Amino acid sequence: MSATHLVILAVALLVDIASAGVPLPRYEALLKQQSPPSDPTLGLYDDGDKVIRLSVDNFNATVLDQNRGALVEFYNTYCGHCRRFAPTYKSVAEHLLPWSEVLIVAAIDCAAEENNGICRNYEVMGYPTLRYLGPGFQPGPQHYGQSLHTQDKNEIREILAGMVAAENLTSSHNNSYWPNFHYLTENDSASSLFEGLSSATEYVAVVHEPENTTLGVEVALFMTQWPAVRVRRVIDPAVAAKFKIDPTNLPLSLVDRKGEITAYAPESTNGESYAKKLWDVLGKKNITPRPVKVHQPSATPASKIKGQNELIDEVHRNKHFVYQADLEQAIRTVLHNEVSKVGEISGEKLLALQRFLAVLQRYNPLGANGHQLVSKLKDYVVQFNDQRLTGSQFEEELKRLEAHLSPVYSSNHFVGCVGSSPRLRGFSCSLWTLFHFMTVQAANNEETQDPLEVLQAMHGYIKNFFGCTECSEHFQAMASRRKIWSVPNKEEAVLWLWAAHNEVNQRLAGDATEDPEFPKKQFPAPESCNECYRTPVSKSENLEIEWNKDAVLGFLKNIHNPQFVSRYGVQREELLHPTADKMRQKRQISSVFTDMDMRMGMLLYAFCIVMMVLAFKLFAFKGYRKKPYGHDLLGKV
Repeated sequence: MSATHLVILAVALLVDIASAGVPLPRYEALLKQQSPPSDPTLGLYDDGDKVIRLSVDNFNATVLDQNRGALVEFYNTYCGHCRRFAPTYKSVAEHLLPWSEVLIVAAIDCAAEENNGICRNYEVMGYPTLRYLGPGFQPGPQHYGQSLHTQDKNEIREILAGMVAAENLTSSHNNSYWPNFHYLTENDSASSLFEGLSSATEYVAVVHEPENTTLGVEVALFMTQWPAVRVRRVIDPAVAAKFKIDPTNLPLSLVDRKGEITAYAPESTNGESYAKKLWDVLGKKNITPRPVKVHQPSATPASKIKGQNELIDEVHRNKHFVYQADLEQAIRTVLHNEVSKVGEISGEKLLALQRFLAVLQRYNPLGANGHQLVSKLKDYVVQFNDQRLTGSQFEEELKRLEAHLSPVYSSNHFVGCVGSSPRLRGFSCSLWTLFHFMTVQAANNEETQDPLEVLQAMHGYIKNFFGCTECSEHFQAMASRRKIWSVPNKEEAVLWLWAAHNEVNQRLAGDATEDPEFPKKQFPAPESCNECYRTPVSKSENLEIEWNKDAVLGFLKNIHNPQFVSRYGVQREELLHPTADKMRQKRQISSVFTDMDMRMGMLLYAFCIVMMVLAFKLFAFKGYRKKPYGHDLLGKV
């Protein structure tokens, strides 16, 4: 190649960098100085809630072989449905706190990698999952507790009351606070009610319980903190009359050891109202309850990432940027949390995992170590075509490979998908980013012509592994309605996913799971790509946007170009491909100088090269006559 061609090539390269058309990122050192990210195991509940937080460290000690039962929620922090249900579950825990001697309300976060084994062993297939684990509970094959198929607070209370009443508690559990749930019979009397009770019991409350209700059970459970009172149920009107109970007007009575009976009328026909009536009566008699025991394990307070506000401001300024850190976090979570916690991976699930890993191998955004990890992991999974693969086997192989190839990831926190709270955005945002990235890479890859390779892998993964059950069902229904299997080419696959994501944003706009710092909007925004809109954007949200899909496609290809994926916030940049790093540095330099500076620099650079070539031609091949010196002549003599 001649010197002239070198000059032209150098100038062309610089012009190409300067005119790439992508807003150039800022590479301040803010995130380089960050402390480690907030604890991802924080979950949806904290010290201010009455929900007992479970983890692999305290699960067995808290719920197995106890003299009380436990309601356990298995959930995923990033599951939108779990986030919406969390306030209800907090209310359930607060409401049932007086039951805590007989039943506790607890939860375990299956999004925390440390809890994979627990969630896998209990065969949790969807989130949130509610299970009742009774007194003396021990797990066994096909026995992982009784499921509650409701998320209504009142229904949860009623179902739990029925389950507690059905328990045949043996003396080995030794729970003196467990109520006597047997109905009173015609053989019972005011004096016989106290037989077998301790001297601390001063009263017996008799509750008329209508058929097919758990009213009496609920009253008994609400009164477990009052050792001076025991609650008995009565269903037979004739037996109820012996205790001065009128089922319609005076359905509750209080019997003392002298045989005196007083009937009462609660304000409402529910267990809590009956209990409050008894609380008022006993309070006037100067009888008080025992303090409620809180079984909450100690926890480290949640801490915000250092500089998080500045990070959020930076992301707001660059709404269309794709960040390397988010791509890596998506991959890490999929492998460590989603796939690893599945009990058995076979049939459709195994095929879905193989397809996902094959696509991830082909369009992997990680560095060299990450490429090896995904490649070896795919080869490992492929060999199980005719065998049974378990989530624990997958997790063991994943950790073995990571230990061998370490370090793999250049970042350990979200950047573009950061939320104003550790419980918002995060993984779900990064997963969308990863699949958008892969559809664009597939569209630019000429080695394969399959338009569905990424969409099919995405569909299989979401159907079989994604931890948000409601989200998975919504996506599958949307995929069918939008005819995902009829996408004709790879560029249309890019647009299909973009349109699907915008539909989800529209559906979730204003939802309880929405981060107020990052409201759900149609993407791209006009300020990011004005050419993507055929007509000016109307302020009315009822009017459908008329998109310029060619411009949208160009925009998506631009921002997902690996050369322009932002390294902002990456902590170990040396793990990434050096070519991308060099391009990043050139873009950083171009952000420092103005366009005039760039043009002058290119001209001076070209001029210097030309002068060097001319100097080389003038002097390199001319040679010169050596001048003789005296010592040379003497040397010859």
